[in-house]
Amino acid sequence: MEEMIGVIKSFAGNFAPRGFLFCNGALLSIAQNQALFSILGTIYGGDGISTFALPNLNGRYPIGAGNSNTGRNYQLGEMSGTPQNTLMVQNLPSFISQLKVAKVNGNSAAPAANSSIAITGNTVGRDFTAIPSYVNGDPDTTINAKSVSFVGQNAPVNNMPPYLGMFYIICVEGIYPSRP
Repeated sequence: MEEMIGVIKSFAGNFAPRGFLFCNGALLSIAQNQALFSILGTIYGGDGISTFALPNLNGRYPIGAGNSNTGRNYQLGEMSGTPQNTLMVQNLPSFISQLKVAKVNGNSAAPAANSSIAITGNTVGRDFTAIPSYVNGDPDTTINAKSVSFVGQNAPVNNMPPYLGMFYIICVEGIYPSRP
């Protein structure tokens, strides 16, 4: 069965079969590939006068053109994305820039040495008097900014999912696709 011109397939071989070329962004002569040019045009590159380009799928995943279910519109031939990302401060969750702690219990005197770890208080006979060990008010100490630091090396983050290297090939000789 003959293939339609412009169809792209993944191929496990290390050569492009007869009638196919690798999808590697190569520039082709319009004069020698008029049928393929009439399908691709200059969507993938070229000057449109004497040359046009094949799609370049080296190191890329194809994605369906058109409106996605997230509302994003992907244009035919649009290339985007990066092989690595470096997380910057702008990518991190926001946090309070001043860290404050209280030097003493704001609601009472410091707990006695023999008080409970779970709930501070005093025990007299069988009676236990709880002493609140939390502070409702603002803390009264600010930690020096020099004692708080960020750790990291700004190394790029590899966000590539598991992959298998294969060639993409495009049919350049075959049946011309009919238009609806």
